[in-house]
Amino acid sequence: MKRIALAAVVGAALCATPALAQERDANSSLFLEGGGPGLLYSVNYELLFGDDFGIRAGFSYQSLSASGSSGSGSAPVSIITVPILANELVSFGSSALELGGGATIIQAAGAASGNGLAVSASGTTVLGTAILGYRRQPVDGGFQFRIGIEALAGKGLALRNPDPNKLGVLPWVYVSIGYSM
Repeated sequence: MKRIALAAVVGAALCATPALAQERDANSSLFLEGGGPGLLYSVNYELLFGDDFGIRAGFSYQSLSASGSSGSGSAPVSIITVPILANELVSFGSSALELGGGATIIQAAGAASGNGLAVSASGTTVLGTAILGYRRQPVDGGFQFRIGIEALAGKGLALRNPDPNKLGVLPWVYVSIGYSM
């Protein structure tokens, strides 16, 4: 029992020793993310402060359209997303546990026409987001990789039978590649 206690004390002291921690030289990164707060994809920039706290912002544009089988109707839609998050890193050299939260601003515009009728609408909404993931980011810069899960929170979100008037949570995944400098 004394050996286990001694090992725990020595292990805790080693983990707390600043000399063993590598200081990060690469404090900014540019990355492409699939899924995540940008919904389908996003291009992001992140700046780290003090090796463990980061602020990131991204941008995504998606254009979708549908048409009737006889060509009698069409429905184009465009969606712009702007994810803004704060991240906390628990680093172990080039690997880190990533915890974060923020918001995704969504601007959507759509139109539909067919059978002599045409309508259009646009609007903006904000979704909350929380992330938990793994990050590989060399302390001196280079190739960066991230993978994780997130929760999107807002009106109209649900795995089944979403109701546009009720708050809901939707689990989502993300993976990203990029470069840190």
